[in-house]
Amino acid sequence: MSTLSPGLSCQPESTVGANALAAAKVATSPSMSTGGPQKVTQRKSVAPTWDQVCKSLIAGGVAGGLSRTAVAPLERLKIPMQVQGNEKIYRGVWQGLLHMARTEGVRGMMKGNWTNCVRIIPNSAMKFFTYEQLSR
Repeated sequence: MSTLSPGLSCQPESTVGANALAAAKVATSPSMSTGGPQKVTQRKSVAPTWDQVCKSLIAGGVAGGLSRTAVAPLERLKIPMQVQGNEKIYRGVWQGLLHMARTEGVRGMMKGNWTNCVRIIPNSAMKFFTYEQLSR
């Protein structure tokens, strides 16, 4: 028997119906079916440790910095392509990256990346930390 997902299988219709009915009985609790008072379980609020806070902040900051560094040449190429006049030096992405690498080198392709990273690292760190805490 190969199951596709819980509750779905490649069985004849009568067997699938019986399985679905059994699953429905398990899913409903007595308090829900009788309309009686329902127990509300509350999560215990646990403050994160400093170790968890630091790990989340560092992970978010590193991820943000690496993502911006990975696309830095494309971000850098975008500006000259936007401001070039009638004389089209940059005709496409690959040609533009090759021209930039030949004329300015790899260092030229990373111009402005430090400023971008200084801006995005704290932003990404806080977003990731917030996401981690809210998803608990």
